[in-house]
Amino acid sequence: MFSHQAFATELGGLPFDLIGDFERKMVTAYGVRRDDVEGYSGMAKRSVFIIDSQGVIRWAWERSREEPLPNYDQVIAEAKKVAAAA
Repeated sequence: MFSHQAFATELGGLPFDLIGDFERKMVTAYGVRRDDVEGYSGMAKRSVFIIDSQGVIRWAWERSREEPLPNYDQVIAEAKKVAAAA
């Protein structure tokens, strides 16, 4: 998608692909699908998944009232752990 390419370019490039989930298959499979917002059926809950090179989820975060945004330092640290173990 053009918007994904523009976003990655703005960040100086990314070492992974960004995914578009038009059919809402991933949000359903990962258990983060929302159907409670009128007009936005199937949108994802704010979430972060760190997946290793074998496709195994090694770390996950999901939005809550107590933590509406992830701790970005923790996300980076967890991603580095997974990358180092590869």
